[in-house]
Amino acid sequence: MSRILVVDDIPAITDFSKEFFEDFGHDVRIADTATGAIATQREFRAEVILQDLNVPGGGGLHVYETLRAEGDMVPIIFSTGKPETLGDLNAMKNVSALRKPTHPDALMAEVQKWLAATAGQSPAAQQPAAQAAPPPPPAALRPEPSQDERPMNPPPPPPKFPR
Repeated sequence: MSRILVVDDIPAITDFSKEFFEDFGHDVRIADTATGAIATQREFRAEVILQDLNVPGGGGLHVYETLRAEGDMVPIIFSTGKPETLGDLNAMKNVSALRKPTHPDALMAEVQKWLAATAGQSPAAQQPAAQAAPPPPPAALRPEPSQDERPMNPPPPPPKFPR
């Protein structure tokens, strides 16, 4: 069972996220401020943080900077209506961004990507996702195969029975 910390100051979002991830067997804690997120992470040691960018108490970037200064390399998925305000994501360690509103399948795929990328690693040794291949997207998000990707040999037609 993976541990996920959800940080948002909108109760409807934290309530939905908690129920959504718990339904898939994850242990979920929530926080509604930056200081609450930092305190919860110190105690809970989440394996992934789903973080709103604009939360009271310093904001999501304050959470990121504080945890990194403490050597906590937990992956942080910023969920925001304005991901362009994050700056250069490539310069940040173990960070990705999703635009709100986010489809639940895309949210789960991003969380699973980070859990797979950091599986078996200690929090201090976690590497950026760029060094690990992400898992394939859920079936609901995969595009239909093009004509060129379909099998060369179609299945045989059904048998004909005498009338």
